[in-house]
Amino acid sequence: MNNSQMKIMFFMLLLALAAPLFCLDVPAGLANTANDLIGIFTGPIVRAILICCLAGCGIAYAFNKDNEKMKRNIIAIAVGIIIIIGAATIVDSVTSAAR
Repeated sequence: MNNSQMKIMFFMLLLALAAPLFCLDVPAGLANTANDLIGIFTGPIVRAILICCLAGCGIAYAFNKDNEKMKRNIIAIAVGIIIIIGAATIVDSVTSAAR
């Protein structure tokens, strides 16, 4: 497979995984399971772990002055952590708006 076919497969997989989010009439059992999963990923333990990782990225960035490759990796990890934390907030706002 070439690169464009892999991109299409990846986006189709994402669309298939996101399809339940577009359902308007969600069964009660599925809603409870979804709320449990959201509770796990937005819980205080996961937030504490992500905050520690983000602080570690900041410390590594501050002490790695000469290694440009390491700086790029640290920035990429920090941006990923910020997106994860932001995604939890976005999911909370979307689910509260849907009620």
